[in-house]
Amino acid sequence: MIDWDNLRFFLTAVRAGNYTAAAKRLRVDRTTVGRRLERLEHQAGVPLFEQGEEGYHPTAAGRRVLGVADQIEALIAGLGTDLSGESEAEQAELRIAIATELGSEFLPELAAFSRSHPNIRLRMNTSGEPEDDVITRKCEVGLCLVDPIPRHLRGTRIGTLRQAGYASHAYLEARGHGLPPQEYEWVRCASSSRVRAMKQWDDIFCRTIRVSAYVDSWPALKQSVEQGLGAGFLWTFVADSIANLDRVTPLHEELGTGLHLLVRDDVPMDQPTRTFLSDMAPRLSQRLTYA
Repeated sequence: MIDWDNLRFFLTAVRAGNYTAAAKRLRVDRTTVGRRLERLEHQAGVPLFEQGEEGYHPTAAGRRVLGVADQIEALIAGLGTDLSGESEAEQAELRIAIATELGSEFLPELAAFSRSHPNIRLRMNTSGEPEDDVITRKCEVGLCLVDPIPRHLRGTRIGTLRQAGYASHAYLEARGHGLPPQEYEWVRCASSSRVRAMKQWDDIFCRTIRVSAYVDSWPALKQSVEQGLGAGFLWTFVADSIANLDRVTPLHEELGTGLHLLVRDDVPMDQPTRTFLSDMAPRLSQRLTYA
């Protein structure tokens, strides 16, 4: 007979990525984790882990065991919530990697999530490659700008983010409305920037375009355009809602990129991760719809 406690150790080990990290989460020593997993494999009668190019992964049998263990855990968590109420549950931490191109634009939605789920504490970090942070287990969830979804990841597509050129009312009053883009000064991406989408926007420019400033972050780009330093390519879902900005170029369809919430495809989601994805996906989608 398979013991649930051994399954719990197995789930934690797969989510954590190694015995040492699992031991820390479970508040036991590493030897205990190894012993529990050996006992589980003995009870199952088949190997549950195999070694690949990127470390240890669950075998086909291990994935089946994980699927069942994940369902059991969800049922137990739901029962605990029903009996004691979420307000009394133990606080869990969820690590989120957010694409640097997004800055703090989705902070209102993240704050609303935290108010709705006070027992899930978010640890948020901006990252040039949040999808890699998920793959390497630096976080549980990535808010990523990717097309297509990278290998080893799964998740929810929120929508497509697009860009267009914008300038402030004050800048256009000084330079003139309705001019060709080449007649404006542009805020461009510094060569040192790690913001990939900003570099992509720069590809549409010819060498003779006039540059008013170079920046290396999304907040600096947006604020520079708002303050009248020059025109710049901004996310339409953000810039269209800023009263003192006007579009100065058509929408560039080819510059669209997918916004996804992603997790590892070989790791069952724990309850905080499952709650975050089911709650945040509609919040983010609504933000894009009504922007």
